[in-house]
Amino acid sequence: MQHSAAVCQLDPAQNGGVDAFTTPPGDTAGANLPVAGPDSATRFDLVRGQDQEVLHTASRRCEPRDWLVALDWMIFEAKLHPKANRTTARVAMDLSSRMDYRRGIVLYRLVETASTLELDVATVKRHVSYLREMGALVWLQHGSKRNLRLPGRKYTATATVYGAVVPPAYDVAKGYRLRGQGYEAKVIGRTEAARKRAVDEGVDNSRAQKAGRRLAPPSRGGSHHVPADEVGGIGKATRSARASKITPPKKSTLGHTVTARLYQAADRLARTLRPLHNWTQRARISELSWVLVDKLAEGATEEQVDVWLREISPSVTTGFDWRPARPHAYIASQLLLERELGLADAQLQQAWAAAAEPNADFAAAVQETRMQQNSGEEADGCGGLEDLDPETRTQMRLEAWSAYKYDKNPELVLATYELAGPAAAASLYGRELVDRCLTLRANANNPRIHLH
Repeated sequence: MQHSAAVCQLDPAQNGGVDAFTTPPGDTAGANLPVAGPDSATRFDLVRGQDQEVLHTASRRCEPRDWLVALDWMIFEAKLHPKANRTTARVAMDLSSRMDYRRGIVLYRLVETASTLELDVATVKRHVSYLREMGALVWLQHGSKRNLRLPGRKYTATATVYGAVVPPAYDVAKGYRLRGQGYEAKVIGRTEAARKRAVDEGVDNSRAQKAGRRLAPPSRGGSHHVPADEVGGIGKATRSARASKITPPKKSTLGHTVTARLYQAADRLARTLRPLHNWTQRARISELSWVLVDKLAEGATEEQVDVWLREISPSVTTGFDWRPARPHAYIASQLLLERELGLADAQLQQAWAAAAEPNADFAAAVQETRMQQNSGEEADGCGGLEDLDPETRTQMRLEAWSAYKYDKNPELVLATYELAGPAAAASLYGRELVDRCLTLRANANNPRIHLH
């Protein structure tokens, strides 16, 4: 039986003289009819409207290599579309070079395609429409210029995503048997008539023999002798020598062991998330998969990785619309930076847990100073910080860092800054901590500012 939603309307009167074949239960075999196209007696209806959508298409999914072979038949042999020509084939080849090699999914990238092929944008759009009308491309996602209004981005649109497919007319012509219908149909074999035709089209050597010509002798087989490879002064067979040189499993950016299952999961994640983040489009799937391995190794889910990619987006971290030329290298640098900050946080938290109670004299002095300040009395210049012993200075610096880092409390540093002056505060707590505390106070009411 033919696909229920087939776009190729074939004349049942031309069914005669076709050998019958047996189709297993659940399988579908294309109608055994002549080749469809303008140059044949069978009429081919161009795919229109919702039949170009993935949910309604009668075409089946195809890999890029098989897709190009089918397109050669559709454009030049069967001529399914009266306007398709070599320019259509050029556009298809550019799309296939960027397709996912297993599922045939590709981002449209209209302007980039036109620039690569040195064609007008309108010309590329027209020939892509020919591919859709032949049933060779389906919409997986319609692009839109409407702003998604993502946090930290001035403008974000959605990308157009196509899927490579082949129409039922091609399966009919080649005699393919299918399992399933529509986009998810799979080729499981050929009809008896197609197999017989393939045998009849095989090379006939009888004519060469009648002409008195001899066939070329068979190629000489390889030697059974396996040469030895000297490894460490010991002669080993080539196979064993190669086995001894196998490198250990590769390590990820953060040092995790990359297993086959982990990399496959990262590959699926990269294919899912790359269309959702415009700044990652320049990275290949293999590059993006490699830098996402660490997140999966740490137990992150797909939603968590999606949120993390939005948080480290260059437009969020830098404050302006910038896309890195090598997104995978940028992601790797963010991974290393997070690990460095995590180690510093762990050391600081460990030191905070082992810290002693605040110095009683210092706490009393701070309390007295605050009371004088609240009463409106003139406070004498704070002195004596240079007389503190090194242990007390280290303890005070640790307490100030911990209060800033974990409680977002800059009061200790700011009190010294206001009472003793900027130089004394920088000498006691360090210039970095003083600047951070001043910035924290200046942006206390801005929830979008993350200082650490």
